[in-house]
Amino acid sequence: MNEVVLRSILIEDWIKFVLIICALLIIAARFTSGEKFQHLIKFWNIHRYFIYKTGQTIPVITSTNILMFFNRVFTSTILILYLLNGLFSLKINWDNYLLILVIISIFIGLKYIIEKTLSKLLGFSKKLTEINRYRIALKNLFSLHLYFFLIFIIFNDFSSKFITRVSAILILIYTLLSYSFILKKYSPNNSKSLIYFISYLCAFEIAPILILVLYLINIGKL
Repeated sequence: MNEVVLRSILIEDWIKFVLIICALLIIAARFTSGEKFQHLIKFWNIHRYFIYKTGQTIPVITSTNILMFFNRVFTSTILILYLLNGLFSLKINWDNYLLILVIISIFIGLKYIIEKTLSKLLGFSKKLTEINRYRIALKNLFSLHLYFFLIFIIFNDFSSKFITRVSAILILIYTLLSYSFILKKYSPNNSKSLIYFISYLCAFEIAPILILVLYLINIGKL
């Protein structure tokens, strides 16, 4: 067995290990969320996830949200590594995985600090909590679907460019549907709130995706 084939097998086993961890996180989230989890799977029925019993709404910080947060970070890191390097590239290893994981974690931390600071300065804290309730649940939905999408592309023979294009299209669709849903539920009642919402969306949600897409175009993967 030559070195390239052996390396591919090792990389595939390494990705399988991460996917198993993610599967355990999803299973744990299923048990901690109870009957709410079924509403998380169906985007067209997602409103049932937020208010699943009369007079009861889900809090922002729950064990389910924490478990799905880690699942989202782990799966997103795999996807970003793959989009940048290809599934069996020698650059896909534990060190680079940790590097991307740290970068994503720092970005999330900075985003959280900036959100909290701006919301307090603009008197937007209460609205931000409402937005986060919808946003976190929709990102839980995304991480769940992303897990199955990764399994689909990893264990099938597709070209790198095809998967990159499909991934970009699906992420764009998810982003548009998610924030149109949030905007509809949130319904800003003044121009300041609307400007804050649009500015946040452009700076922290659209800009990172746009930067990644432009980079992929620049290196010829899109």
